[in-house]
Amino acid sequence: MKVFLQARGSYETLLTLSKWSEQNDIERIGLPDHYIVGKQRHDKNEPTPALDLLTASAGLVRDTEKMVYSILVSPITFRHPSVLVKMASTINDMAKGRFRLGVGTGWLEIEHDLYGIPFPDLKTRFEMLEESLIYIREALSGNNYGFQGEYYQLEQFPVEPAALQDIPIIIGGGGKVKTPTLAGKYSEEFNIYAGPKEILAKSISLFKEVASDNGRDLKKLEITTACPPVVGLTKEGVGASLTAAAKALAQTEDEIASTWREKNYLFGTPDEVASTLSMWQEVGIEAVYLQLLSLKQDQRNETIDVINKAVDLI
Repeated sequence: MKVFLQARGSYETLLTLSKWSEQNDIERIGLPDHYIVGKQRHDKNEPTPALDLLTASAGLVRDTEKMVYSILVSPITFRHPSVLVKMASTINDMAKGRFRLGVGTGWLEIEHDLYGIPFPDLKTRFEMLEESLIYIREALSGNNYGFQGEYYQLEQFPVEPAALQDIPIIIGGGGKVKTPTLAGKYSEEFNIYAGPKEILAKSISLFKEVASDNGRDLKKLEITTACPPVVGLTKEGVGASLTAAAKALAQTEDEIASTWREKNYLFGTPDEVASTLSMWQEVGIEAVYLQLLSLKQDQRNETIDVINKAVDLI
């Protein structure tokens, strides 16, 4: 089980975390693409800084030596697929093989409302997503055929740089049918929301079935998950992590403890965490992006220490 990180914050915060991660053999950092974050999700008048993390990725790949950045994931409502193609291929040209493009339907309605970004119904957004995935793969492959869809059109002409071989496409989410189906057809990485074993197993099985039906090599595809860990080396450490999580997420400690156990999130001491990691491994998950709720050095270090000890136990 590989361990990656997922975080947001100022550019300097992300750069500091990146350099620390490189020194500690963490290969990848996931960046959640949102324009409204933190408390502002619940109260629009609570100002919270939010960067464009595709733009930030361009700087980060130049300011680091080997870190790989995964966009988890960019709502197709934010940018036309041509813009995603050019941003991705440009970042890859700046640091080959160190950028992974995640694309999704988008789900956070408030960021669309406040910025005036159209937010169609879910059915329409899934239709837009599938067309965008075809468009993106076609353009990044050099554009041999063009694409004519209902929402997006691409004339047949040479598109350069043709960098699909260097830019894995990520599809993520918790959908039980449509998401794993799209991932099986179009992604190199399926980032599935953490959840109960039976739900994970069904979704991953469908992903593999669709990928095989579409002639894709399963050995070249990756299954990952993402989860906010509430963990500690001791029961006291778990309690401190729970208190910090309640503050960060504006929920009660009881709500978080109940939800984390119900959804099989990473919760508890290393032996408890190992049980969840073992289950994930059993259903086919190869890596986890730890959605760090705090980037404070002591809390971050203890969280990583817990997860590494748990990995050693499985």
